[in-house]
Amino acid sequence: MNYKLLVDTAMLAGEIMLVSGAETYRVEDTMSRILKTSGLEKTETFVTPTGIFLTLGDTSIDNITLIKRIETRITDLSKIYEVNNVSRALCNDSISLTEAYEMLKSINQAKKYNITIYNICIILGSAAFTILLGGKWIDCFIASINGAFIALIFMLTKTTKIKSFIKNMMCSIVIAFTSVAITHFFDIGIQRDILISGSAMPLLPGVAITNAIRDILQGDYLSGGARAIEAFVSAATIAAGIGVGLAFFSLIIGGGVL
Repeated sequence: MNYKLLVDTAMLAGEIMLVSGAETYRVEDTMSRILKTSGLEKTETFVTPTGIFLTLGDTSIDNITLIKRIETRITDLSKIYEVNNVSRALCNDSISLTEAYEMLKSINQAKKYNITIYNICIILGSAAFTILLGGKWIDCFIASINGAFIALIFMLTKTTKIKSFIKNMMCSIVIAFTSVAITHFFDIGIQRDILISGSAMPLLPGVAITNAIRDILQGDYLSGGARAIEAFVSAATIAAGIGVGLAFFSLIIGGGVL
């Protein structure tokens, strides 16, 4: 067996899953199953939200150790599902190691949704959550405008190295400022609190919170705690951005907005 290809396959599978938003215990389990197809004695994996470590070894060979730094994370559940399918097929000897590696490369390079669809979903998400929270159709319409601003900020900062926390704060500042400006100058029955809350919903770290709880329940307190802190900081930056947006508008008009 080509052990170098095996560890590369396990590492690629773990990287795709972790970047796509999988829980750390799920990533470790998938990588371990792939490594154990070698039949060697030592198959160790250790995953954190920002890094992957694996070791494959035995008395008959020198240990092979790989480390991978993870800098970005998104939510793509379809890729997690596809990697799990490849892992199961490899462990059941339905496909060869080479085929598994090539399939993982294709999954990693695939882009299922173009930027237009992604932006439309952000706009619709802001509008739909506003309705769900009890907003009127006028609130839904304004929320869709806020969603368009979110999509625009994400597009403008896509090629930069600005962290997601800063992007979320920028978006929440714009959301708060736009919402309070419209409600201040146009008396058309807009529910400002619902409007701001619904518009900001696409920014909230729902997956991070869920994964933090699941990791903690699995006994992985390091990764669970790290994800919980990440979710808390993300939510805090959104709240701070809304506060800044309200304060900035208040400063402009020279009075309170509450």
